[in-house]
Amino acid sequence: MTTWNELLERAEPAEHVVHLYGENDALLTASVSRYLAEGLRRGDGLLVIATKDHADAITRQLEQADPARTAAAMAARRLLFLDAGITLARIMADGELRWERFERTIAPALDEVRARSHGPGIRAFGEMVGLLGVAGQFAAASQLEDQWNRLMQEHAIALFCAYPVDIYNGDCSMAALGAILGAHTHMYAGPGTLLSSGRTVA
Repeated sequence: MTTWNELLERAEPAEHVVHLYGENDALLTASVSRYLAEGLRRGDGLLVIATKDHADAITRQLEQADPARTAAAMAARRLLFLDAGITLARIMADGELRWERFERTIAPALDEVRARSHGPGIRAFGEMVGLLGVAGQFAAASQLEDQWNRLMQEHAIALFCAYPVDIYNGDCSMAALGAILGAHTHMYAGPGTLLSSGRTVA
């Protein structure tokens, strides 16, 4: 059986994983750091679209684990950080997501880290969808997941995204929840909850 850590380490193109995390987000940042650290080791291009708190925690963990490699990748812009809130604002117009804005914002960043990589793949982490979920904009979150899936096919990347699990205790309908989770190849909400195509695999 594939475990969560094995899934993060292999991160094959077109794999789209989601982590539903609780109030204590230490498990999330540890998972993202593991995912990125393996990408650093392999020479992959790495794009991180995160909130400031999460970006700071991820950076600290990467620097603690492998300071020289992390510093070199950041200096070369092979490891690129974008602010999730600012980036989300750039891909929207009049309160609506726009594919052309999304592609115009995200594709060049992917191209940049790819051009600076010396490994086989591109790994992205994003939590713009989580910000939409927190705001109760579940239809927009589902639409953004679809846009990511379209871009993933065009750019052959692996994608890791995240949502606070408590957003699903409020106004998120089962239909909206199903559409969001169904956009992913794997879902993780803690030990023993890795799902693949609706089946528990580890």
